[in-house]
Amino acid sequence: MAGSLARLVGHADRLAEHWEAEPFVARALGSFSDVFDARTAERLIHTTGLPLPSVRLFLAGEELPAARVGRGRERTAGRREALVDGRAVEREVAAGATLVLEELQTYCPQVASFCRELTAETGFATYCAAFLTPAGSRGVAPHYDTAGVLVRQVHGSKRWRVSRPAERWPVREWSPGRPGPEPEQLLDVVLRAGECLYIPRGFVHVGDATEEASVHLSVALRPVTWASVLRPQVERALAAEELRECLPFGFHRLEPVEFERLLAARAAALTDRLAAELAAAEAKETAARLRPDHAEPAAATGGGSLLRALTHSPARPAPHRPREAR
Repeated sequence: MAGSLARLVGHADRLAEHWEAEPFVARALGSFSDVFDARTAERLIHTTGLPLPSVRLFLAGEELPAARVGRGRERTAGRREALVDGRAVEREVAAGATLVLEELQTYCPQVASFCRELTAETGFATYCAAFLTPAGSRGVAPHYDTAGVLVRQVHGSKRWRVSRPAERWPVREWSPGRPGPEPEQLLDVVLRAGECLYIPRGFVHVGDATEEASVHLSVALRPVTWASVLRPQVERALAAEELRECLPFGFHRLEPVEFERLLAARAAALTDRLAAELAAAEAKETAARLRPDHAEPAAATGGGSLLRALTHSPARPAPHRPREAR
């Protein structure tokens, strides 16, 4: 069987070529039902006792209160978080809401196994969520993510529009209400079962289900930035004695030239100390610190009628036929 990465992008070289620079679609990837499908989602919401924070609902781009699909515990309900009511979820989905299943690696063993293999291949920790959108509906409003995302379509189809980022390699989530220039659209494509869309970190995107219901798995590769690698060494270097010294008394009256001289001397001391810290750091220790940890998942069994709710949601006009752009 092909490795996890090949089941998302076809060839690893293609992801390396586009990494954090450009979206692309991989096609003819085959079935994904051994990892995740709509019936897996049914089993999760009906039989595993999902805690309420593990699901989210969106309708026309707006998030709905999760309490609409919650139920109390059988015992000591006042002291424990509510659980997901599967029938309530089906009612919301049948009314047009998109269901998002979070923390799949905790509740779905086959997803957890897939992601462990993906991390072993790529070196990046992963985060997985599933999106189930009724026909003709929009789930999440246009946004970007702070991790690179691989969108693996497993049922139906969804139209995706991807635009250039307003900020390269962002570290904070995007607020849809923030003003800014209209981003340049790069891709307008319908993603079908057996296909996967790579969306680099920071690229604005939005997905709309077509005339058929859509189920996709979103696999995020958490970035490991140079800042995260260097931060511990920088913090140790800043703790050096010469950098703990206070500014001279009366510094606010120093001439700019004198202050620049003193500042340059401390900056040189920081650079020397940082170089010493980096030289002393062992590569094995750094690699071990960066290697992600993995928790063992809980078991998941059972079934339900969520797919039927998706299929019988209110009909909406299908989006116009898209064109794929570069």
